[in-house]
Amino acid sequence: MDACLHHLQGKAEFVNPAELLTFLNDFYRDTLALFKARQTSAQSVAAYDANNGYQQVLGRQEEHLRWLDDAIATLGGTPADSPDQVSGKASRESAKSIIDADTRDQTAFIDRWTPRLDSVTNARHRKLLHLILGEMREHLRVLEQASESRADLLGRHSDGKVLRGSVMAARPKN
Repeated sequence: MDACLHHLQGKAEFVNPAELLTFLNDFYRDTLALFKARQTSAQSVAAYDANNGYQQVLGRQEEHLRWLDDAIATLGGTPADSPDQVSGKASRESAKSIIDADTRDQTAFIDRWTPRLDSVTNARHRKLLHLILGEMREHLRVLEQASESRADLLGRHSDGKVLRGSVMAARPKN
């Protein structure tokens, strides 16, 4: 071991558990806001492939929220809100404008949070946040392809069929 290592360690700034809890709660709150807005957007995007892309992204985001909830709980906190189903109203905007706005919001989220991760000294939580932001970057690719109305958004059919159609914004009430 290097004899001067203790000098370097003494200069490191640590985030205390209370600051980390606040950081994780803020990240959770912003992620939840993005998730709820995306649920509403998905109700307005009827194109089959684009909506399936939205469902995939929403599924991953639900998992991210669970991870964050667990991380907050290990520090003795509770998230401010829960990812309950949003009953927003489908928009009359074009699917492309909805998806493009969602892409801008996602990019702004990533740009806002990426530089802040260096302040997290807890390796487990920093890795968790890096993983979430990495998956969010991948979601951008899905959103960009949905904006282009790509039929192969989630892959190609094994026999070459191109599936087209639309989905309902909500299930009809019986």
